[in-house]
Order: sequence, then structure tokens, then C-alpha cells
Amino acid sequence: MSEGAHLLLANYILCSDAARQFAESRVGEIDRSISAINLMSNSVFCLARWSQEAKNSVGEDEAMRKLSQDIGEMWLRLVNNLKRVCLDQRDQVRNHAISMLQRSIAGADGIMLPQPLWFQCFDAAIFPLLDELLAVSIENSRKTFKKTVEETLVLATKLMSKAFLQALQDISQQPSFCRLWLGVLDRLETYMSTKFRGKRSEKVHELIPELLKNTLLVMKTTGVLLPGDDIGSDSFWQLTWLHVKKISPSLQSEVFPQEELDQFQRRNAKPEETPVPEK
Repeated sequence: MSEGAHLLLANYILCSDAARQFAESRVGEIDRSISAINLMSNSVFCLARWSQEAKNSVGEDEAMRKLSQDIGEMWLRLVNNLKRVCLDQRDQVRNHAISMLQRSIAGADGIMLPQPLWFQCFDAAIFPLLDELLAVSIENSRKTFKKTVEETLVLATKLMSKAFLQALQDISQQPSFCRLWLGVLDRLETYMSTKFRGKRSEKVHELIPELLKNTLLVMKTTGVLLPGDDIGSDSFWQLTWLHVKKISPSLQSEVFPQEELDQFQRRNAKPEETPVPEK
């Protein structure tokens, strides 16, 4: 798999699965697992190249869609294989795998990825990864809470945040977007409030408001999150701030100062109906 040698569309999944088995193996030094993880991550460039070649060479729309779907599913297999290694008990292997998973997700920018695969990526890999890492960290912290574990949680939180922003433009208009966004907020809220041996992780506690503020600013700038005139507790705007206030109460006023909200309301106020004069 090195530099794409011998890697083909026909054998990609087999090679990815084999590399994952090498990465998980305890035979040999840690460097062997690290090398296998690198091979897996670097293979995303092959997927991007094949995707571009397909775009340039396939003429029929149906054939193009089929090939794009196949390459997208190979990418998802890569993501899931790396996700498994991200749960390795060896600190160095685990944290390197998370970094390489983030790199592989970023590599999707070069792939014509069908939109549903982004939701599968979060539902099958990213969300379960954060949930499982936290559960393992809580269990292990009963004995001791190592700095490497704290680093793991920081890396995982950054991965989710960056993947969400990367996918935002593609998925923000999809029906399942609100569900996915609430899934992101749920995990940020859980990570923020979790205690290890009676104490919160300082690094995680400092990181999450910063990541969330950046995410909200991007959503504001791109028009994904704007004040609405809909009333009810289930509007996207209201659901967002219901969760955000539990994480960092001051963020709403930092991202949407009251003056901006007032201006927005004035611009979007419905003009009062002019009464018809009596004859």
C-alpha cells in the first residue's frame, strides 16, 4: 500500500482490512502499528485520485454515480477501520490513529462523496468513537487519569468539530442535519460535564467552548444559523441555544450580540397592514 503501490479499486477493501489487522496486532514493536496506520491514512489520496479520474473519464451519469458511490463506500470502510484502531489500549497507537482518522476525513474533500455517506460517517464512526472513548476513559480513571487519556479526549473532540465544519456545506440543507447537529452538541455537553476522579479535565473544559464558538461563528457566517421568527421549542434556533447554554452560557451573546439581534428583527419585521380608508 506504500505510495499506492499495488492498490487498486478491486483490492482496496482487502488491503485496508489487512492494514487494520496489522495496526491492531501486538506482535512486534509499536512502530509496526504506527506504520500500518500511516498506510491506511495515506490510501485516502488514492481514493481522491480515482475519484478525479472517474470524473474526467466516465461519461454516463449512471456509471459516474455508481463509481462515486463505490469509492465513497471504500472511504467509509477506511474511516471505520481507523475508528477501530482509535480504541487501541496503547496510548501512542490510539492517539496516532485519531490524528490519522482526522486526516483521512479531511481527505474526503478530494472525493466526490455522496451526501448520505457523511451522515453514515458520523453515525457509524465519529459519534460511536467519542462515546466509547469517554466510557473507557471513565472506567480507567477509577485507577488513574493519565495525561495521554486527556490528550485522547482532546483529539477526539477536535476531530468531531473539524469533520462537522468540513461537511457543513454539503449537509446543512439535508433533512437529517438538525439531528446530526444535536448529536454534536450532546457529545460536547457530555464531555464538558464529565468528571474523572471527581475533577473535570482542564484541557477539555477549556477547549470545548473555543471549538463551539468557532463552529457557531461559521454557521452564522454561512447562514446556517440565523434568528428565526418561528415560535415553539422545536425550532433549529431555539434547540441550538438550549444546548449551547448548558455548555457555555455566554456564547450566545458573544456570537449574536443583542444589537445584531435587534437589527435582524427590525430588518425582518413584517410591515403592519395599512387600514383601507372608508368611503
